[in-house]
Amino acid sequence: MKTPRFLLILAIMGVSISSCHSQPAVASSPAKVPTSVMLPTVTETPTIIATEAATPIPVQFPAIVSPKSCATLNGQLPTLSNPETPLSTRPVHRTLGGGVVQSKEFTIEMLLYCDSAFQPNSADYISDIGGLAIYHNWRYDAPHDSGLIYGYFGIEPDILWQWGEGPSTSQGHVSQGQSVGIRFAPNTSPDFSKPKSLTFVYVLQTESGQLSGAVLSFDTQQVSDGLQPSNILVAPCSDTELQSIKSALPTATP
Repeated sequence: MKTPRFLLILAIMGVSISSCHSQPAVASSPAKVPTSVMLPTVTETPTIIATEAATPIPVQFPAIVSPKSCATLNGQLPTLSNPETPLSTRPVHRTLGGGVVQSKEFTIEMLLYCDSAFQPNSADYISDIGGLAIYHNWRYDAPHDSGLIYGYFGIEPDILWQWGEGPSTSQGHVSQGQSVGIRFAPNTSPDFSKPKSLTFVYVLQTESGQLSGAVLSFDTQQVSDGLQPSNILVAPCSDTELQSIKSALPTATP
């Protein structure tokens, strides 16, 4: 009777072993492989922005007289002088040019010359063209006394009242002379990138109202080191010019 019990035990063990072998195995998770995504190729068309053609801006050169032009000067020196009055001018040793002319009751002298003291930012000697100045003087030639004499001058068209001398002068009287810079009208700046002509107008008026006058004209040409003056001329004003100037003169304010 022992054999059947042994067989029963073996049968039970066989079932257990079979049950163990039938359990599913737990598999380890495989490593994830990155997925490559192919994006569609996009061809971008460049954006073209239409622009207007740029307008060239004129080159503005410094308004200074050319040192080379001032290096060798052979213009005439002042001929009118009054030893009894002190000069209110810088010494004029050499000039670019100018001359003496007769206009009505006056002999008028004007000379263009170089003087480094005249500068746009100078306190005493102002010139809108650095290093350039004008010397002017006059002699009264009429046989009768003049009464008070008024002086007007400036770069055309900006002619201003400048001074009065008197109360009267007699024949042969010579003024003390004066040097002035080149002054343009306020808020104006000539374009010197191309040749330009300038005219300095000088007018004398006696107490009776008689006008005399002259003009000093010159051309300016831009060169490598500044402005080169040329064609310097002094001429008396015609009767027609004096009449036109008279109507435009400001009121004298002694």
